[in-house]
This record gives sequence, structure tokens and C-alpha cells, in this order.
Amino acid sequence: MNASPPLFRPESLEARRLSWLGRPTIAHNVPAAVVAVFSLTFVLAAILFLVFGEYTRRVRVSGVVLPIDGLTRLVAPQAGWVTGLKVKEGQNVRRGDILYSLSIDSTTALGNTQDAVAEVLRIKRNELHAASIRQLEVDKVEKKTLQDQLSDIGREIVQVDSQIELLEEFTATMKEFAERQQKLVSKGVSISRDYESRLQAYNSQRSQLETLRRDRIQLAARLTESRNQLSGFDLQAAARSAEIRRQRLDIEQQISESEAKRELQITAPRDGAVTGIITLAGQTVSAGTPLLTIVPRDRPLVVQLLAPSNAIGFVREGSSVLLRYEAFPYQKFGQHPGAVSLISRATLRPEEVAQLNAGDVDPQRSPSLYRITVQPEHPFVTAYGREEALQVGMQVEAHVLAETRPLYQWVLEPIYGLRGSVAAAGEQG
Repeated sequence: MNASPPLFRPESLEARRLSWLGRPTIAHNVPAAVVAVFSLTFVLAAILFLVFGEYTRRVRVSGVVLPIDGLTRLVAPQAGWVTGLKVKEGQNVRRGDILYSLSIDSTTALGNTQDAVAEVLRIKRNELHAASIRQLEVDKVEKKTLQDQLSDIGREIVQVDSQIELLEEFTATMKEFAERQQKLVSKGVSISRDYESRLQAYNSQRSQLETLRRDRIQLAARLTESRNQLSGFDLQAAARSAEIRRQRLDIEQQISESEAKRELQITAPRDGAVTGIITLAGQTVSAGTPLLTIVPRDRPLVVQLLAPSNAIGFVREGSSVLLRYEAFPYQKFGQHPGAVSLISRATLRPEEVAQLNAGDVDPQRSPSLYRITVQPEHPFVTAYGREEALQVGMQVEAHVLAETRPLYQWVLEPIYGLRGSVAAAGEQG
């Protein structure tokens, strides 16, 4: 039998077998000179770019918009319950204005402890006040008595002086009569009995004169004593009044302390506007519970940034900063320039980091954080043709432009680091 003819022609099968190689094309060779020029140009451009090109290191940090002298966040000084909130959101307050009334009284089976203590202290205060008035009256009477006694002694002394003067004259006369009678007796003109009678009368008058003189001395001593008592009376009265006043002040202090233990008035530590009221009347609080925040009025705003220790080395005052406000996405409203105005010299404590509330910064995971204060170039953001003022508390992401160096230095930095390590190892060896 004859073999049947194939289904496809051999030429067709051969063409299909070679189709994967594609269609042949005519290659045009590029001249070697063109390739060399192009390669040399590229290498020179790369070298020039590395030599003259610069790169600025950017430090990414986050922070918040705050007044230049910061916020004041009030916390409860001790546990209790809020009996009154004296302010409202946005209200302007002055230093010393009462913000909260906080009751911290305790209750026993006998009632409110501080109420009972305060009542006893008030009774003592009233008794001391009455005692002070009585003491003033007593001092007034005693002083009047001393003054009258001094006047009486003075009058007695005048009378005794008058009596002494008269008695001295009379005694001198009696002495003269006795001496004259003695002469008459010696001449035999008179009898001795008359002389003895006159001598006895003279001695009696002289004895009375000595008695009056002693009385005069005693009166003078009493007068001096009364004068001393009167001159020191005011000092003694002042001392007694001062003692009563001291006792009253002690009672007043105890009353104040009792009232402080009963109800505490929380006042504003500075002028500003109240915002962020957290605790309301009727709520119980513990020591350290946040209450509200006071924002100073008409103070320029700055951006407080938190930077880790590994990013703070090349940041200087005056360094440029690009700010991205979370409220105004930078993809739409761009970045906003600013300049570093202050850098803290020590790391912040965890509570200080928490007060800044700087975005996603965790003070526990990033214990070594520094504060960078940035002055924005403009206190507003232009959005849709309008200037929107910056607001306190806005979250900010920033890029601090740190050191600027040529590109080749960045490329060769690993070599510099390796050389420094080798040199350090050599010194240690």
C-alpha cells in the first residue's frame, strides 16, 4: 500500500519550528567614540555632583503648639469631692480668682469632724475676745487706782511738810524758852520745876517732829513705789494684752487649719483663659487628678518639639525647621518654615514630656528627650486664601534641618568611621 500524504507541507512545519527566534533585523553599530563621550560625560557629572552637591540631614520630631511661657495645668492638691466649679470654658480669670471649692471633710458617728472642731474653736475665740475686753476694763480701773493713790500720797506729803515746818518753828521756840528758863534758874530768879516743865515740853515737840519726819520718809518711799508701779503698768498691761492676742491668733490659725481640712479653695495661679475643664462639680477627685488648664492671653505662640538624644547633637539655635501642622495636612497646605530659638540643656522628666502631649511620643520608651523651642515664621496658615491662626494644642510634625555636608562626605562617612575605630583600637593597644 502507498503511504498517505502528510497533513501539512514540510515548509510550513519548518517555518513554525523556527518562529520562536523572531524576525531577523539589521543591526546598526553605535560608534565607539559616541559611547566613550557619553560615558565620560556621565562620570564627570557624577563626580561634580558628589563634589559640589550638598545634602542636609533632617531630624524628624513631633511636638505641639503652645504659648511662649507655657500652659498651666491644674491638678487636685488632695482627695475630696468638688462642691463648686466657679468658672466656665473660655472665661478670663485673674491670679487669685477662685476656680474650685473642694470638700475634704471626714464624717464619724458624731457627725462631721471638722464642723465639731470648728465650733469648739469658735467658742474659745469668743471667750478670749470677752476676756480681752474684761482685761482692758480691769487695767483701766487699776491704772486709775494707782493714779489716785499717787495723788493722795502727794497731798499727804504736802500736809506732812506743812506740819513739819510749823512744828520745827514751834520746837525752836520751845527750845529757846527752855534755855531762857535755865538761865533764870542759874541766876536764882526762877525755880528748877519751871525749867523741867519747859524742857519736857521741848522734848515732846522734838519727838513729834522726828515722828513726822519718819512719816515723810515713808510717804516718799510709797510715792516712789507708786510712781514705779504706774510707769510699769502700761508695759504689764501691754504684755497681758499681747498674751491674750497671741492666744487669739493661735485659735484663728487653728480655725483656718480646720477650715482648710474641711473645704479647700483652689485659685488661679496666673492670669489667662480657662480651657479644657475636665472635672465638674459633684465629682470626687484624688490627689493629682487633672482639673483644668489656663492659657495665657495675648502671648506669642511657639512650637515645642521633643527630640531624642541621638538627634540633638547637630541642632543649633537658629537652625531652620519645616513644620507640618496636623490640622493642615502638608500634602495640601505645604510645610511652614520656622527657626530654633531655644534648646534645653537637660533631658526632660517623664511628667514634663506628658505635659507637652507631643503626639505619639512615649516618655517611657524614650526617656532621653530634649525640648526644642521653634519660633514659626508666621503665626498662621494660609488655607483656601484665608489666614487661619494657629491654636494652642495643635499637634505638629517637624523636620529640623541639622548639618549640611557635601555628598562625598556622606558617601565616605563609613570609611571615616572605620578609620576612627582603627585609630581608637591602636591607642588602646
